[in-house]
This record gives sequence, structure tokens and C-alpha cells, in this order.
Amino acid sequence: MIEIIVFLILGAAALLALYKLVTFKEASKKVLVLDVLTTLITGVLVVLSLVFDSSFLLDIALVYAILSFAAVLVVARYLEGGL
Repeated sequence: MIEIIVFLILGAAALLALYKLVTFKEASKKVLVLDVLTTLITGVLVVLSLVFDSSFLLDIALVYAILSFAAVLVVARYLEGGL
């Protein structure tokens, strides 16, 4: 039962983030929203690992979080003109 509530909250947050992704004009704000979306996807993967009792999904969530963090760093560096 708690998993359904968590999925609803994560889904609502994802919809709000997608709305902000469409409405923002600046690239830096869009990068921030994409970072929020990747964090939400990581949360969904963690909850799915709880539902299916699978540690493999936790490994996927960990790798996805590390890759999304690195991608945000690269894009932020590019937007600052450092690359």
C-alpha cells in the first residue's frame, strides 16, 4: 500500500518537473530540472527494488545516479564555457 502512495508522489513530482522543463527558457534551469528528473527515476528504481525484492535494481539505481551526476557536471561545465 505504501508503495502505491510513493509511486503517486513520484509521478506527481515528475509531471511538475516535466512542466517546468517545457516552460523554462534558460539552459541552466533546464539542466537543473533534468537533474531532478534523474533523481526521481532513481527513486522509482529504488521503490521497484523494494516491491520486487531485487537487489539488482538497487545496483542499476546506483549506477544510474552516478552517471546522471557525472552528466550534470559535464553539462554545467559546458554551460560555463569551461570545456
